[in-house]
Amino acid sequence: MNQPQSSGPFPPVPMIRALHGAAKVHSARPPHDTIHFRLHYPALWTGDDAERLTGILPAERDLAPWPVAIVMPGINVGSDGYRWLAETLARAGIATVTFDFVDELMPGNIALSPGLDVTAVAPDSYGRRPSGTALAPLLAALQRTTKEGPVAGLVDTGRILLIGHSAGGTVALENASTEWLPGLRGVAVYGAHTMPALMLGHPHGTVLPMPSRVPALVVSGSEDGVIRASADRYRPDDDHDPVRRTFDEACQHPSSRFVVLEGASHMVMCHNGDTTTARGFLDAPPTAESLRRDGEHRCLLAGLVLAFAGAVLAPRFDGDTSALDTSALDEFATHPGIAAWKDKS
Repeated sequence: MNQPQSSGPFPPVPMIRALHGAAKVHSARPPHDTIHFRLHYPALWTGDDAERLTGILPAERDLAPWPVAIVMPGINVGSDGYRWLAETLARAGIATVTFDFVDELMPGNIALSPGLDVTAVAPDSYGRRPSGTALAPLLAALQRTTKEGPVAGLVDTGRILLIGHSAGGTVALENASTEWLPGLRGVAVYGAHTMPALMLGHPHGTVLPMPSRVPALVVSGSEDGVIRASADRYRPDDDHDPVRRTFDEACQHPSSRFVVLEGASHMVMCHNGDTTTARGFLDAPPTAESLRRDGEHRCLLAGLVLAFAGAVLAPRFDGDTSALDTSALDEFATHPGIAAWKDKS
């Protein structure tokens, strides 16, 4: 490895650093038309004076060029709640984007958002145009950001993984199109589904299909209080399991997997949780034991996402199912923390 030479007394130290950027969403109304994002990457602190004075560290190049993961947040969930996952992915050589977008979801409803045009999910328009308003601006801004500075030439935007939580997972699944997002290799979501709200006018019980046949990792928690409490938005009956139905009916790639984490809540993907916003209060009240298990759930979730990413982002995999090696992912099938496991093959 060609490491930068230190001008000080410090040996190079591996770190995860983030570059900051902004992107305009031209379809949104000002002032709610700007995304603020962070690109997390593996870096080296060498003790150089420029690093000390600016805080900008050179990249650790061993695993470059890095594929890209974009983390789509839940509604009213700040990006810092996903920093633990972004750092984990960056440490594995996956440049990871998190973002905050204060959006006008509907007239008068201002919220942190994954970027959603609800009119594009209506029965007469679904699948004809993207409903995810943040993705194209983010990708364009990312391509500009990676043309210079410490990550110049090190990011491979031809290998993209969408990761989504809650509503962000829904947006990821419903916009998982290789036509809309060239370079998309797969989608990993937690606590998300594609059943549209009844108010949008779809027939009762509709599950919207993914727009492209790409691999999907669909994960849920057995104690998801938010999805349970939201059942009347989609299908007001007792056997409501929209996440499993999404896997069964919306995901078509044979390498897709459905996983249930035993005892996990809806908001477990966020750390540390922010109780002043979002709907985490619909999960069970935390206890000392549940807080301990939350760490175990996040560790397991990170392992699943890393194994899935290792398969779909491998340079040799270009959409050809026969080239997709899911053996590392499938080792998790017998993990004691997993309550259910299902595959398409």
